[in-house]
Amino acid sequence: MTVAAQKKRSHIVDYLLFTWQMEDLVRAAQFQPRLLEEWAENQANSEGTDPVEESKWLLALAEDMRRSGAEEKGHAGSVKDAMAELAHLHELLLGTLSDARYREAFNEAEPYLKDLGEKSPNEVHPVEQLALALYGWLVLRMKKEAISAETEAAMRGLRNWANELARGHIGVYYPTSSP
Repeated sequence: MTVAAQKKRSHIVDYLLFTWQMEDLVRAAQFQPRLLEEWAENQANSEGTDPVEESKWLLALAEDMRRSGAEEKGHAGSVKDAMAELAHLHELLLGTLSDARYREAFNEAEPYLKDLGEKSPNEVHPVEQLALALYGWLVLRMKKEAISAETEAAMRGLRNWANELARGHIGVYYPTSSP
């Protein structure tokens, strides 16, 4: 099982952030298969996964990005599909499934979403706002840039919501069978 497949099953939001990071990697490697295969082999060696499967996944992502016109910006079709799936799940958890824990986490994160929405020129679904905020925060952390206490507080609320979304995803898509 690839790292991506493990993440998709265990924490769908982590999976989405991971695929965005891999899209950035594909662009940085200028879609060169040799570089992507080398990275996939290193990834597999460090994660204990199959290098061939990692390479296939990363090259398929690169091809999907090309087919989707995401060579310079935007996302692969499969990544857009995952985002749409999460947006739908969000609506289900708030509506039909009426998940109280999810609603509470979303309500706690909502003020931060409103702040983010005011700073964005485009209106996007709350789940996409969540992903954009978390990805931006992760990039800042990777660059070892200073992050304000206010931003860290907001990220705690958003991470809690992301964890509840991931829990909801597991419950809906990978329910445990009970005897």
